[in-house]
Amino acid sequence: MTSPENAGSSLLIGGPVPGAARQGRHKQRYGEAGERLVAGCIPVRFSGCTQSAQHVQVCMITTASGNGLVFPKGGWEDDESVESAAQRETVEEAGVRGMLEEPLLGVFPFSGGKHVYDAQGHPVGKCKAFIYVMHVAEELSSWPESKDRQRIWCSIAEATRQCKHQWMREALRAWVRRKGWDEATPTESECATQQQLLQHKVLETKDSGSSALDEQRQQGSPLGDSYSCVGSSSARLAESDVCSFQAAEPCLSMGST
Repeated sequence: MTSPENAGSSLLIGGPVPGAARQGRHKQRYGEAGERLVAGCIPVRFSGCTQSAQHVQVCMITTASGNGLVFPKGGWEDDESVESAAQRETVEEAGVRGMLEEPLLGVFPFSGGKHVYDAQGHPVGKCKAFIYVMHVAEELSSWPESKDRQRIWCSIAEATRQCKHQWMREALRAWVRRKGWDEATPTESECATQQQLLQHKVLETKDSGSSALDEQRQQGSPLGDSYSCVGSSSARLAESDVCSFQAAEPCLSMGST
């Protein structure tokens, strides 16, 4: 567990790597209607330091069960600001750090898969996610959940297709609209089809017990430039199932527009 004195510094670029993710809900914040409050980020970087949608790369992670791709997020606790919670969850789950783009992208309600109760102990099953965009400046080779999740970089369009949750797609689209870019993102039916294909591939990978990427790692072979990931997970995704882009250095200009 990260010590209190290192909790804040572990969010900073170049700071110490957090030792473990926070556990439990004894400090969890809840809204007035009993909804669980969570915070997270859409981590992005630019190739060529341009403000063009074609040069954006979006970071996604596999779920803990390995059955889909999501953005990092988790419980907002009562001893931290919403900004710190978003940064903490992002470094714990995705192993990236950077600068938050102001203002807050938005608050997105969703139905959580875990049991959530109001002040009277009644189940409500509702959550509100406070989402920021993070301009990534640092990728860690090891992070608290690196053994449970895989980190993947892909285009905006591919992130929209692959995203497991509709509310996360809406968050990404909200950022696209904020930037004033043409929203050439996939339709919901295209996303559903892509999700079915992805789920099928994940199940195939689990059944086989090993994938081409596992073999590459065991043999020490580098991954191709069109696929960027670090860490491990219970399921591996093939290059063609995730995204295709040319590897590039993170953008050094971190200011928002």
